[in-house]
Amino acid sequence: MSAPHDRLDPKTHASILSKEVIPESRLDEFLSHERPKAIILAGQPGAGKGSLADAAKIELTNDVVKIDPDALREYHPTS
Repeated sequence: MSAPHDRLDPKTHASILSKEVIPESRLDEFLSHERPKAIILAGQPGAGKGSLADAAKIELTNDVVKIDPDALREYHPTS
């Protein structure tokens, strides 16, 4: 969890989200906008979340957007 001093102000957060995160997510390439589904995985490191995510991707014929907090950290200016 980030410390309060690492929090982005709303303007910076919105700018990074709209200029970097969303364009790189390729959301416009996916078909499931009309009837979206969400699969939320949580667990200890090594619990098998990655394997479950891969299986879900296959089941949903690759029409998925994976939101990984670890991957999003690279967009934070202090990382």
